[in-house]
Amino acid sequence: MVTEKGRLVIPVSLPEGLVKELDELVKKKVFSSRSEALRYGARLVVLLEKGVHAEAEDYAYEIIKERLERRVRDVSGH
Repeated sequence: MVTEKGRLVIPVSLPEGLVKELDELVKKKVFSSRSEALRYGARLVVLLEKGVHAEAEDYAYEIIKERLERRVRDVSGH
């Protein structure tokens, strides 16, 4: 179901302890609701995963580049 705000409603099951922790955050006014806390967490996971993959891609690119440069130097005798 899509809400009037264009959000997709999805059922989710969580361990009771985690729900209690979320409720504490809401009680302390860190988040206005469980939903807000879960949206925040979902965004955080997506951003972290994208960052991890971007770092891995950058690292792999640099390693490949260095190896290719070494091979070119070896082949050209420099």
